[in-house]
Amino acid sequence: MLYKKNMFLDSLKNIYQKNKDKNPAYIRNILKEYIQYYLLQFISQSVWAKSFIFKGGSCLRFFFNLPRLSEDLDFDIVDIETFDMDAFILDLKTYFVSTVQCNNVEIKLANNKRTLYIRFPILTDIGMTVSPSESNIVFVRIDVAPAVGTAYATEISIKSTYDFSFLVKRYSLPDLFSGKIAAILTREAFEGTRKKERVKGRDYYDLIWFLEKGIKLNWKYLTQITGFTKNIALKKLRDKVEKANPSLLQADLTPFFQDNTFVRSFSRNVKNLYIAYLKTIV
Repeated sequence: MLYKKNMFLDSLKNIYQKNKDKNPAYIRNILKEYIQYYLLQFISQSVWAKSFIFKGGSCLRFFFNLPRLSEDLDFDIVDIETFDMDAFILDLKTYFVSTVQCNNVEIKLANNKRTLYIRFPILTDIGMTVSPSESNIVFVRIDVAPAVGTAYATEISIKSTYDFSFLVKRYSLPDLFSGKIAAILTREAFEGTRKKERVKGRDYYDLIWFLEKGIKLNWKYLTQITGFTKNIALKKLRDKVEKANPSLLQADLTPFFQDNTFVRSFSRNVKNLYIAYLKTIV
């Protein structure tokens, strides 16, 4: 075993034992969530804390009790041109090796220079059966992007558990809502060299969550980060929801919920839910 006996590995073992009867993809994500606590604590205590602005589904999960898991951590960075990714990686590696005592953590920077993969080859160490075709690695991704626009507000949130206490700077809820709409409207993938629309069920779940909570959207900020006016954004959003394939939504959402029946029902009813709550943002 390459990990010393410590709270990190023992806690992951306990999490696995409590969830080992669940979907393996869900298990991997719930293990990732525990590791995310370490990452957030590191960032909150680092010299980069003032420049990082937390966003995305994980932000909603940690600070607003979003009822789904999330697989990565998303941050915007103020003055990203001066951000030293190499120094950040070195300090992150030192934190896990020296403080958390994870001697074989692997950190890889993607070609885009904005995505980090923090990999932990631990599944067999915590007792999880891994077939030859599966990876023994749990990885958590950190995505960073430049902070765009000026019409947003940041707030400080505190998270305290038995094992962790930290403060993180994040976008306000209206700005987080704007960011989610922007993701739905602009998310793309590549098929060879050709761009194509990318559908994530979690985006549509989060959209309905915002609407159901009655969160007011920051239209000025949305325009700054997408270039779309309110009327154009609403039309594009309606078209996206209308065309959303329930099967694709379900496939993406399944690893983030325990209840597959709920996921299936939600995926089939996204359009109706959107129409029912639309008055929230119109």
